[in-house]
Amino acid sequence: MNFKTVLKAVSVMLILSLTALTAGAQTITVKGTVTDAADGSPLMGVAIACSAGGGTITDLDGKYTIQVPSNSTLTFSCLSYKDVVESVAGRAVIDVVMSEDAQLLEEVVVLGYTTQKKNELSSSVVTMSGEELTNITTPDVGNMLQGKAAGVLVLNASGQPGDAAQIRIRGTGSISASADPLYVVDGVAGGSFNPNDVETITILKDASATALYGASAAGGVIVVTTKQAKDVSEVNFKVNGGIKKALSGRFRPMNSKELLSVLKKAYSSTVFNALYPKELKNQSFDWMNASFRTGIVQDYYASASGRSGKTSYFVSMDYYDEAGSLINTHFNRGSARVNLSTALFDNVTVNFRAAYNKTKEQGTSSYVTLESAYYMLPFDNPYDVNTGEPLLVDSGSRSDNGKDWYSGNRYNIFHNELYNYAIGHGENITADFSLNWNITDWLIFTSTTRYDSSNSFWEEYYDPRTNIPSYYGKGRLYNSNSSWSGFGTTNLLKFIKQFGDHNISAIAGIEYGGGFTRANTATGTGMPAGQASLSACPTITDVTGYRYQSRSWAWLAQAQWAYLGKYVVTASIRYDETSRFAPKTRGGYFPGVSGAWIVSQEDFMSEVEALKFLKLRAGYGKTGNNNIQEFLYQDAYELSKTYGGNVGAVMVRQSNPNLGWEEAYMSSLGIELTTKHDINIGIDLYHTLNTNLLLDVPVPPSTGFTAYTQNVGKIRNMGVEFVIDAPIIKTKDFRWDAGFNVGLNKNEVVYLPNGDFLQKVSSGEAQQVKVGQDLYTWYMKKWAGVDPANGDPLWEVVGDDGKITTTNDYAAATMQTCGSASPLLSGGLNTSLSWKGFFLSANGSFIYGNKVFNSTRTSMDNDGSDATHNLMSIDNGLGWSRWNKAGDKATHPRIDLGGKGGQISSRFLEDGSFFRLRNVTLGYNLPKSLTEKIKMKAAKVYVSADNIFTLSKFSGMDPEVQLEGSDWQLAGTYSMNYPVPFSVVAGIDIKF
Repeated sequence: MNFKTVLKAVSVMLILSLTALTAGAQTITVKGTVTDAADGSPLMGVAIACSAGGGTITDLDGKYTIQVPSNSTLTFSCLSYKDVVESVAGRAVIDVVMSEDAQLLEEVVVLGYTTQKKNELSSSVVTMSGEELTNITTPDVGNMLQGKAAGVLVLNASGQPGDAAQIRIRGTGSISASADPLYVVDGVAGGSFNPNDVETITILKDASATALYGASAAGGVIVVTTKQAKDVSEVNFKVNGGIKKALSGRFRPMNSKELLSVLKKAYSSTVFNALYPKELKNQSFDWMNASFRTGIVQDYYASASGRSGKTSYFVSMDYYDEAGSLINTHFNRGSARVNLSTALFDNVTVNFRAAYNKTKEQGTSSYVTLESAYYMLPFDNPYDVNTGEPLLVDSGSRSDNGKDWYSGNRYNIFHNELYNYAIGHGENITADFSLNWNITDWLIFTSTTRYDSSNSFWEEYYDPRTNIPSYYGKGRLYNSNSSWSGFGTTNLLKFIKQFGDHNISAIAGIEYGGGFTRANTATGTGMPAGQASLSACPTITDVTGYRYQSRSWAWLAQAQWAYLGKYVVTASIRYDETSRFAPKTRGGYFPGVSGAWIVSQEDFMSEVEALKFLKLRAGYGKTGNNNIQEFLYQDAYELSKTYGGNVGAVMVRQSNPNLGWEEAYMSSLGIELTTKHDINIGIDLYHTLNTNLLLDVPVPPSTGFTAYTQNVGKIRNMGVEFVIDAPIIKTKDFRWDAGFNVGLNKNEVVYLPNGDFLQKVSSGEAQQVKVGQDLYTWYMKKWAGVDPANGDPLWEVVGDDGKITTTNDYAAATMQTCGSASPLLSGGLNTSLSWKGFFLSANGSFIYGNKVFNSTRTSMDNDGSDATHNLMSIDNGLGWSRWNKAGDKATHPRIDLGGKGGQISSRFLEDGSFFRLRNVTLGYNLPKSLTEKIKMKAAKVYVSADNIFTLSKFSGMDPEVQLEGSDWQLAGTYSMNYPVPFSVVAGIDIKF
């Protein structure tokens, strides 16, 4: 039985169960309308709870219907409005007018360990509801956040199904250690969740908020709260599905006619006619178009929540399936969640939460799949001329008719994809048990224990019947297995009490956690065709394996004082120890302090009618980063050699007994205000100094090593954030809201032990990490254009006196800094409109001020220096032109097979700025008159489109790239990327 079948079966059982739970004698039917006291407009989504149990919510027209005992009372509740309580007293019609809460002070924000009233927040915090996130079709919450929070840079650089976006909160402060944010799910660090189950997401951006999380909080904290039970029983079904297609941007490989016209300039007529027969003009295969297809995406979700006696429940199941736009790429995920809460006694409540996820993924079988899509020659048709089947290619001649195979790659990906694959699967389960004991009305004890376990498997198979790069051999199988299990406990004592005009709250607690990791890999070669098993491989190589335990513990405390609802001061401290660091340095203290002044509560503000709310806040704190491999402080040996028949140990890493915490010192100032017209504005200034960087410092090869991990270096990030949102129009039937956010961040290396060093990759590009520069500063020879006299490529030469000249000798050019991969600005804008039952929303994101190294151009825009690879068309709307004769002012040198225009230089550094219309959704809420007939609470249908268009001067498929390096490319590099897709989906959302 597959997951979708189970989902449907469970959904039916949920409906039957809820029908039984809610059945019972009813006394009277009450109807009515709930409206806004300010303008008389209907209020949708008002919760109506009956004193005898049960409830409902208002529809789009503010109307409701409920069956209740005639002697009961109804409580009407809505966020930002004062509650209204009405006695039924036998009335069949009860209309209610609700007034906004003048203070707007009671909205509560979940910060993980604590909750706070929104107005009393003294830190930089952004909160979003689950509904605000899930208008994007993706299984990754990072993609959903893109463009929705100032200072939160989200980069989705890959269209590979299942790939997660990269998130950077207020810049990058680490070099070798991970700068990813810490996720806190339902109050505990770590954990898993399905985006459809998210109630709220809160982003903690400064140390006055994140210091309480100490370890791993230097990159910010994202707090996720999953949906809990409601007093009103509800069943929800959501189904959507659609298509997706890879974005192509300005990029297009040449067709045969274009390429032949270019190559004709590189050869004499005799040589050209001998190499390229005339019939090639009419033989033009589009490898790019054939490699990318129309993908299918679908998502099925069901949930139920409610209360039975003293127990409340929320259960959900979800199945997400996405066929990638690149051939043979795929991702699916099944997930389930159960959240239960029950009162054991009047003052003791226990909660149980469990989440399960199972994923399957198919990636590209080899890097050559994408590579071939980009630059295989159009002269080569990959299909057998006799049978139409994919052709086996293993030489310079075709196996079907003996004619030439022109591409330098002596393989055919369409034949490879018949047999080769790269697949993986994983499982994860997380279970929390928590106890809440209200010792008194001002003292609470909570204890949460979490267990989570995961395992993953990855397999790459290259069949001997296929031909791939020779170093893979004839027949290769790679297997990788890993598993992890861990536990943790958090025990907190919470105090909250009012003393006259003083409100004091505090928490104190202790945490302890541990985990066990096991992994192994092996590679086999020479297996018979179709035998994807290591036992079938006569040669086993590269066998690796490890297992280890890890431990950490911490204590934490926080206190907050609020006076007269005007002044708020919060202070916290945390102490962490982790087994990742040396014994004498594994402990770290992380304090934080912040304050807020709610100016609008002052008496002198009573005459300022233009403002409804005004708050000033400031904060300072320190957080830590331990996101490195385990045990880097110890010597490491490989037992992979033998000597005299005995196992020998080879040292592969030097110990550092002083290795300890990377630290981030953060300070911030902010202002928040709301005008009388409900325009909300926020401005933040921040300064972050990352010190004692966990840095892989390069060392001389004579030491026997390439790098040595130390605590050295400092990096500064400074920035400004601005947010504004407002209701543009608000009437009874029509509403239009809009918002805009932007963040400016300046990154600078403050200190390094030797002043500077280079980060390089094998292809030759480099970034210079140097004091006074951005962390991701490009360092290469600077392009000086094309010599109009002869079409030579030119580069700059900087003399000892600083004078700049040009040269056509690449070797003589000067290495220079050439801009940064870090964006200067990032942000987003959004808007939403509703009219009666119709709704329309749109949001976009943008980046400005970064340089992207388009590595693809070194092979596809190389002026014909490599005739075995296709070239990209320069007819791309950017005004590019090719030099043809003396006097031409061109962007591209003359065609030259022996030329060096394709050498790495700033020629291939491009403006990475872009604006992307991220999503547009159009939908309709079915009228209450219809949903009542079919026994529904609400229903809506919608059509949603993602990645609709991108405004950019980038010449590749997509300017969005990762701001993080790897073994094969530097941060900010575009290298034959898997482009993100344009997608259109239709869906339906039903509530019972």
